Amino acid sequence: MDSHALWAFLHILLFVYWLGADVGLWLAMAMVKNAALSYETRTTLARLGFYVDLFPRVTFALILPVGMHLTRNLDLYPIGDGLLAAAWIVGVLWSALHIGVLVFKARPFVSRLRALNKAYEALAGLFFIVLGVVSLATGAPIATGWLALKLLLFGTIFWVILGFDTVFQPFTRLRRMGPDGATPSQEATLTRLTNASMAWALMLYVLIAAVAFLGRVKPFW
Repeated sequence: MDSHALWAFLHILLFVYWLGADVGLWLAMAMVKNAALSYETRTTLARLGFYVDLFPRVTFALILPVGMHLTRNLDLYPIGDGLLAAAWIVGVLWSALHIGVLVFKARPFVSRLRALNKAYEALAGLFFIVLGVVSLATGAPIATGWLALKLLLFGTIFWVILGFDTVFQPFTRLRRMGPDGATPSQEATLTRLTNASMAWALMLYVLIAAVAFLGRVKPFW
């Protein structure tokens, strides 16, 4: 079997589960802010949203090492075995962190895991943005123009997800409202935060489409 074809298939599969699950989360958020629904329905949707959200997070964590296999196979950049192994270790550990946050969501130490996740998103995003900008400006270390721009957008995705993570808190808000009804102020806050989360998600979809376009079409070198 052609190894490049296999990695390309996995790359496409990760994109499918990333974007597909994210759209499901977006629809769940749209329903959570509907005050006409019962408290039980809204909290169920919020819980479902957290489980659906796990799929794009894990696929995003794994898409980098898979993409690095493709980059090496296409001779776009000399990626050694050590760097590739490090990418897989980071991807697996980041996936485990996401799973741990979901499984142990009621434990006190989860807040530290969330803080660690946000720090990683900020630093990883900065790294890829700087790498992309420098490569576009100087032609090094990434000489291929479309790949450099793809890395820049890839880094921006980290920051968009960081923005989403900062405002996404529908379950917390619903729990504060309680089953006996909510005040107009509470409903307004829930709607505002949910709308902000949905806006970050829409920006994410645009970036995913742009990254996929650059990787598939390769419009310039």
